[in-house]
Amino acid sequence: MKTRLSHAPTEDDLEEIKTGMRNFNRNFIPQSKFRALGVFVEDENGSKQAGIVAETVGNWMYIQMLWVDESLRGKDVGTQLIAEAEAEAKTRGCRYSLVDTFSFQARPFYERMGYQMQLALEDYIRDTRTPEDAPSTHTRYFLTKTLG
Repeated sequence: MKTRLSHAPTEDDLEEIKTGMRNFNRNFIPQSKFRALGVFVEDENGSKQAGIVAETVGNWMYIQMLWVDESLRGKDVGTQLIAEAEAEAKTRGCRYSLVDTFSFQARPFYERMGYQMQLALEDYIRDTRTPEDAPSTHTRYFLTKTLG
């Protein structure tokens, strides 16, 4: 047995670990229960202008990414994406939703959408706009919501 440190794991590296974890998890959770979910806003050429990517499993939806192009911000596009994803999650039997966001991102937006902060990881990552020796950092927040 030997260890190998990689600063750039390949897709094969990631897939082998994912497969090993899924094989273990299969003893406890049917893999068919993990389902991807995506809702997208596209222009007339099919280019994505906004989207939400999530995964549902059991009673939970995990929002992995939510992005809205600057040109669409303030037009309730994010609200629409969350609403559509939550509706689909409920159709799939989910009762809860989880999202994580940084202090420079969208915590107030998620709170307006009914999400409640459960965990804050302070001093998570340095703010790139400040000098290396500056103490300015960002916090990572984890929020949940009961889907009604």
